[in-house]
Amino acid sequence: MEIKNAPVIMQAEETDKISDISRRRFFQLAGGLAGAGLLVSSCHSRSGPTDTYIGSGDIGLLNFLYILEQIEAAFYTQAYATPYYGMTESEMQLLLDVRDQEIAHREFFKRILGTSAIAAISLDFSLITFADRTSVLTYAAIFEDMVISGYNGAAHLFINTDYVLTLSKMVTVEARHSAYFRDILNHNNFAGSNVVDSNGLDQAISPATVLATAKTYIHTHFDSSRLPN
Repeated sequence: MEIKNAPVIMQAEETDKISDISRRRFFQLAGGLAGAGLLVSSCHSRSGPTDTYIGSGDIGLLNFLYILEQIEAAFYTQAYATPYYGMTESEMQLLLDVRDQEIAHREFFKRILGTSAIAAISLDFSLITFADRTSVLTYAAIFEDMVISGYNGAAHLFINTDYVLTLSKMVTVEARHSAYFRDILNHNNFAGSNVVDSNGLDQAISPATVLATAKTYIHTHFDSSRLPN
């Protein structure tokens, strides 16, 4: 069975599934940033009739990461809702854990951005066969590696460096996810040479390059002309 153009699960329905602990931790963190004057309150939109303007400066970078987290949250929601053939109880529980963490990440950015957050994006998962274990786990690793490189590539571009510590913590969680999926696909390949450089560091790729890759899985068109790079 192949699921084409898998629809985005309604965010409100997903959010209800987030564990109370994950919700409280991320929202408390968002509240702390708000208290420090870091919540973005407005966005000067310049989008055209068909493009979603993601903003400039720190707003653009936060929306960029919000886009990546929307992809992951929707992917894991679909993967858990339609288990692949032969999924073990352990794999199902781990997919559930990862799903809840990615939903928490998505909601964190949505709250931080406030009225500057872009609308929920339309996704295209037609390349993924959700009934097939190898397909699901391979794309899980692809998405995790893409998101990690995006976080790393965006971190140094923030004007407000108070964001960087929080994002650094979040990307370590993404790295754990990547290591897990890579290892169960190919034992002892949790940090392949294609994603870790000769210094033992994860790749850092510019937001524009990562967004171009991410568009493979997105129907929504973006105006990212002022995204820092």
